[in-house]
Amino acid sequence: MTRVIAGRRPVLEGMRGGANVRQVYTEPRRVFPDVLEAAEARGIPIANRDRAALDRLSDGVRHQGVVAIADDYQFSELEEILAHAEGAPVLVALDQVTDPQNLGAIIRSAVTLGLDGVIFPKHRAAGITSAVVRASAGATEHASIARVTNLQRTLLSLSESGMEIIGLDARADVELQELAPSSAGRILVIGSEGKGLRRMVRQRCDIVVQIPQKGPMDSLNASVAAAIAMYEISGKRVAHDR
Repeated sequence: MTRVIAGRRPVLEGMRGGANVRQVYTEPRRVFPDVLEAAEARGIPIANRDRAALDRLSDGVRHQGVVAIADDYQFSELEEILAHAEGAPVLVALDQVTDPQNLGAIIRSAVTLGLDGVIFPKHRAAGITSAVVRASAGATEHASIARVTNLQRTLLSLSESGMEIIGLDARADVELQELAPSSAGRILVIGSEGKGLRRMVRQRCDIVVQIPQKGPMDSLNASVAAAIAMYEISGKRVAHDR
């Protein structure tokens, strides 16, 4: 099976990252030297398609005149992500985040901030669609992403292995910056848009924190809140003594 990657930056990151890109299509009379150079360096065939054809291929996702056909997205096994982490792993888990823009933005922040991986459930969550790849600016192609059957059981297993599970909830009593530095692995859990953390998932958290908000507005969307929390938690990762 194949998938579509739409947009200049996502296509570039697909070729630079882990995607097995089979074909690149570009709009005639438009020049994309960085895309052409990357494709030629990897022996990926390039062909012209008019805008109408690219619109059909991208299925409504803004493509900027560049579309690629690649193999299906390759998810990682959670055990592999943990094994490849340098030091104590820091991951973000998403509890039924269904909006492609939010999912893409969270993955982009996770990759940018150097988190070791992303976890989300197989059901009732957005997949790695063309829209998600576009929203992540291609960060999906560099990310280690694991899909799990049951998120709460996965969190319980990780907690029993010694990792600290940190939930993010606007109603929590503990503020995010109160978290102490830690050499233990940590999982940040982000709830769905509007509903937040499900009750059973919240119960699996060792601690639940909130981002204090002092301005006239009292809400942050999931991707912005996740980015702030990931930055804070990744900055409090303490290396193990050698």
